Amino acid sequence: MSQTIDDWRNYPQNLHFSSLDVDACRIDNRISTCSKDLFVDRDASVIASFKLGISSQDGSRNVEMVRSDPAEVLTGILAQRQETPILFLEQSFTWSRLQICEEHFRKLFSCLKVHPDFLDIVHLFCQKIRPLEEGFNGFFVNKYRYNRSIPASLDSEMEHQSYNLGYNVKYVARHGRDCPRDPYSIREIGVYQQFCSKSRTSAWIFLQAPAKLQARLQCAFGEDNKTTPEHQIRLHGTVLLSVSEDWRDYLSYLEEDFSRLVDRGFYTNLKGPQFSGDVEADYSDIRKLQILTDKLRRLQHIVKLNIRLGKEMRDSIKSLQNAELQEAAHVDSQIGRFVYDQQTNFDRIDCLLQRSGGITQLIQNLLEIRATESGKRTNLEMQKLTEQGIEENRLVKRLTEKASKDTKSMMTIALISAIFLPATFLAGFFGQGDEESLIKEEI
Repeated sequence: MSQTIDDWRNYPQNLHFSSLDVDACRIDNRISTCSKDLFVDRDASVIASFKLGISSQDGSRNVEMVRSDPAEVLTGILAQRQETPILFLEQSFTWSRLQICEEHFRKLFSCLKVHPDFLDIVHLFCQKIRPLEEGFNGFFVNKYRYNRSIPASLDSEMEHQSYNLGYNVKYVARHGRDCPRDPYSIREIGVYQQFCSKSRTSAWIFLQAPAKLQARLQCAFGEDNKTTPEHQIRLHGTVLLSVSEDWRDYLSYLEEDFSRLVDRGFYTNLKGPQFSGDVEADYSDIRKLQILTDKLRRLQHIVKLNIRLGKEMRDSIKSLQNAELQEAAHVDSQIGRFVYDQQTNFDRIDCLLQRSGGITQLIQNLLEIRATESGKRTNLEMQKLTEQGIEENRLVKRLTEKASKDTKSMMTIALISAIFLPATFLAGFFGQGDEESLIKEEI
């Protein structure tokens, strides 16, 4: 572990890794480019860490979580106040930036000589202003002789073997929000550990570790006799198992949600609801099934990444086993359990996916049958309306013909009236004049 932080502005170039192994210039430029998305301002920079107490006679010690200014943390690391620095870089929430500024970040990683491979994992914890990188899973192990920066061969029997490893593991946890309706969300944690066999020291960096894992690690580091630097490799199994505890509950929730949709497909009446309280399926159920299927496929991919991580880690840690790292044999069983649990989760998700295809087809066929029957009923009603329209047209035609006849009759009457009315009028007029003459003569 480095005892200076000289030239920290040029991290990771200041660690002098071979250009055959590390493209330090590209990594340096990427840190600067993504600085606004990754880091906060200097005034808001803070680092959480475990403060390890003095070991008692029974092998236990007090472990306190403290959040302090990064400058104090760096001073403590340089002074080697404890043989195992345990640091937590946190986010205020899962979509925000790491609560450390770029200066303190470069100084910290220079001081601990953090391998640049870990930067690929660090970039996952930037501010989420673009599409999420859910499909990325990182893992690396580097082995060294003594404390040199040149990787050693993979010979597991060398006398002194140092190593560093880093990875990110994805898990599910309750988000505690009212929206969305799904009470769980996908999260991830980044882990870095390095061990120097010559100085018998170790260092840990956790990125966005959940509270329950912090509590678990606090209890673990409280057992001093079981968490010496040589024994700390076992904690990787603890990390994997701890963050994976909610998978079972989440899949049970999804299975229950899926069962409700299955019931709507199995028990809905083919002809639609007939009585009050009947189960009814509609096109929204197909959409819900499609949303659930998409979610299950995402989860299946994540679980598959975790399975691959567990297998790679188990094989790599086996190669680290020697007289100094006896705990490498014990961690194998923990990682094996993690892989088995994740494989069980994968199989449960796969079962739901296969069943979802059948129930989706069932509901779709049921709705198509209903649509066909509805179409037939509509066509029948349209036929009746058409026939009624034809009858109405016939009636209108008859009425029109009658009106036409009436019109002709009226025209005839009008014509007759036009011819005879004037003569009748004149005859009446002259007849009236004769009557008046007779009356005068009589008088």
